[in-house]
Amino acid sequence: MKKNSTVVFQTLADFIFPRHCYGCETTLKFYEQSLCLKCQINLPLTTLHLTKENLLFQKLKTHFALEAATSLFYFEKEGVLSHLIHLFKYKKVKKIGPFLGAWLGDTLLESQLFNQVDGIVPVPLHPTKKRKRGYNQSDLIAEALSKKMKLPVFSKLLIRVKNTSALALLGESERKREVRNAFEINSKRQTHPLHLLLVDDVLTTGATLTACATALLSNANIKLSIAVLACRL
Repeated sequence: MKKNSTVVFQTLADFIFPRHCYGCETTLKFYEQSLCLKCQINLPLTTLHLTKENLLFQKLKTHFALEAATSLFYFEKEGVLSHLIHLFKYKKVKKIGPFLGAWLGDTLLESQLFNQVDGIVPVPLHPTKKRKRGYNQSDLIAEALSKKMKLPVFSKLLIRVKNTSALALLGESERKREVRNAFEINSKRQTHPLHLLLVDDVLTTGATLTACATALLSNANIKLSIAVLACRL
């Protein structure tokens, strides 16, 4: 009965205030959230969470010690996914974060690779950039993962001490130089042995996550896994 009443309410609400797909702007059905089913089906999903020695793991493990790594999607410069990431990061469409974060959480729960994780660490923004944007997109992803995985978020454990330039405009070697020493582990936060899941939106060269991992792994008690919404391999 409750399910039926929820359907009726959502149908009525959609009639009065139609919701639109963030991907193609078509009107959403009552059972659709944020994206229509057509756009969801066309997104470039990976199956990286099912194999430990996947391509993303191999890409990152040459830079730092790593337990597991996965990405929900393969990154594409054009198309629906690129559009969603742009809306989420730069156009203040915050709802996309919890939606995709919950989707990522479902895939992590399907995997045996992440069932020993103790907590979640979002990649931090510099305070100046966070004030300008109004939020940290990685925080929203981490919060959605926390709800799905029933794990705490350690949002103060990693600090961004350098206000880096826009990395999307830089080449790989320039990115590495720009983020070098950009992060520090919070010395005021005491850590016992922890397996942490470091979370970000998009991984391209891996420079930012490597810089974050270097800071976190300076504490010998920490083990690290990685999860992102999209990656370029």
